[in-house]
Amino acid sequence: MLEIFTPVFPLPGFEFRALAAVAFTAAAAYYDIFNRKWVPDYIAYAAVGLSLAANLLFFSQAVFLQAIIFGSAIFLPTYFLYRAGQLGGADVYVLTGIASAIPFLPAPLLSPQQHVPYPLILSVLVPTGLAFILHMLLRFIPKMARALSHGEIRLGAARFLEALALCAVLVVFAKMLSTLPIPLPQSYLAVFAVLAASLFFFSTFKREIKASMAEMVNSSDLAEEDVLAMEQIDPKTAKALSLAPLLDKAMIARVKKSRIKALPVYTGMPFFLPYLLFGLLFALLFGDVFFLLS
Repeated sequence: MLEIFTPVFPLPGFEFRALAAVAFTAAAAYYDIFNRKWVPDYIAYAAVGLSLAANLLFFSQAVFLQAIIFGSAIFLPTYFLYRAGQLGGADVYVLTGIASAIPFLPAPLLSPQQHVPYPLILSVLVPTGLAFILHMLLRFIPKMARALSHGEIRLGAARFLEALALCAVLVVFAKMLSTLPIPLPQSYLAVFAVLAASLFFFSTFKREIKASMAEMVNSSDLAEEDVLAMEQIDPKTAKALSLAPLLDKAMIARVKKSRIKALPVYTGMPFFLPYLLFGLLFALLFGDVFFLLS
């Protein structure tokens, strides 16, 4: 079992794997930005197909096993998030493709002395998440500040208690990391401080943030994979029509047969794949963020 988490160096066909991962992630990111967040199915499937082709062309039993295990470990939870309307379908396949194409990074292109002992996908997700959080903060802090100044938002104790509870979980996790035999540098604490502050902000204003990303869409304009703002739909209506966050053909047909003229849809959901492309390029060029900070 431990051999599964042992990096194989050199990684067979690393150059092909890296180019394939960058190519399908860049293609998906392009459509995410310029095609209203709709990525063609063939690009999503190509992400998994190219990663499988790389593992077959440059076959290594150990690497192939790692690709299957890491890819499955990414696919299962992200597919659940997709069905819950929290992640795009293409995001699932691109993440799975990256995890399968390059299980471990032999060495970053610009930091050849760095050897990261855990799967590449983890090194990709850190800069991806940080870039995503930074953009979301820049997008919503001014909006929330204006709403507060105009008296459109009232902050109560319940909001702060909920936000503090979530931050407490992060603090406990950081405390657990501090007990590891390897001492953490101060830069790690700075990263956790940013995460805690971001978590507090998004938890405090989550209702307003979610509401700002939803708008009413005519029933005739509903499309498959639209994400419904379920909290804005009457529970009796949702139950009667068997609605779920992620719309499918059957749900759309039921809505059109009903007397409902429009439903709230998250049309302003933020991009994810461009940040994933940034995270992938960062990891391939510079390696792991935490190793750089140590």
